[in-house]
Parts: sequence; structure tokens; C-alpha cells
Amino acid sequence: MTETFISLGLTRHATQTDQPPEEEIWLTDDSETAVHWINDDLLDVSYIAVRGVNAATLAEEIRSKIPMDDIPQLQARAITDRDSDALIDTLYRTAIVACSNYDPQAFALLRWGLYDPDPLIRRVSLLAVSITGWENFIPTLDEISKQDPVDEVRDQAARVLDMLKPGAGNSPV
Repeated sequence: MTETFISLGLTRHATQTDQPPEEEIWLTDDSETAVHWINDDLLDVSYIAVRGVNAATLAEEIRSKIPMDDIPQLQARAITDRDSDALIDTLYRTAIVACSNYDPQAFALLRWGLYDPDPLIRRVSLLAVSITGWENFIPTLDEISKQDPVDEVRDQAARVLDMLKPGAGNSPV
């Protein structure tokens, strides 16, 4: 990653490794754009956030140099690999890739997970939904909080629902 950032003319500005997740902040020469590279051992994923002037252009340059998950790849993986661990990983990755930018394909994949027969997959999907912060899930969460056959899933759905309601804040459950 370091070599890629240097090749793009970025300079390491700061490193935070004393608490998880680990993060490096890289800046453009004019310091108007920052790249945050986060390594999250809890979710076993690394991700990049680009902020500032020309963020979209720089993000696209980074994407062209580094193989990254995208929503269509994650959808295909969810369909072909029904192993629970792989599906859990796919749901987390979907939430992280989509993040706060609404994506209808990611929405469909996460919603699909909310109705999986396995309660663990439903609970992971609820966590993933909380990461996105998308209010589009409110009707679905309302239904799940009232009708899911598992108490823990209903309770978690109610907590995520409360968190997603307008004005409630946006911290993951």
C-alpha cells in the first residue's frame, strides 16, 4: 500500500497504531486531500477513505492500482458461496464498501441477509445495516423487530431501527 501511495505523490502524514483499528493518513502535496487507510482486524478488512479536494479523482486512481471489492463482486460471492463464514465476511464488506453512500445493489444484498434462515446471518446483516446508516431500511427493520422468530434478532432489529430514525445519530450497534 505504501508503494502505491508514494507512486501517487502522497506523503504519510500520521500513523495511529496504539489502538484498533490501525490508521495511516496520507496527504497530497498541497495538503488539500487526505487518504485514510484503515486496517480493521476486528472485521478482518482494510479500507480507504478519501476526503478533500478532488477526492473522487484520487479515489478512482487508487482503485485502479489496488484490487478492491465492489458491490457486484460481493453479490456474486454471496450467491455462489453459502458458507456461513464467507457470507458473514461478504455482508461486512458490503457495508464497508457501500458505507454511507446509498447503493441499491448493496441495499438488496443486505436486505436479503436480513431474511436469511440462519439467525446469526440475520444478526450480522443487522450490524451491517447499522454501519450503512441508511434510513431506507426503516420499514424492513420495523417488520423484523416485530415478527422475527428469534428474540435476539427482534431486539437487535429494534435497536438498529432506533438508531436509524432521523435525528437519532448514526453509531453502529
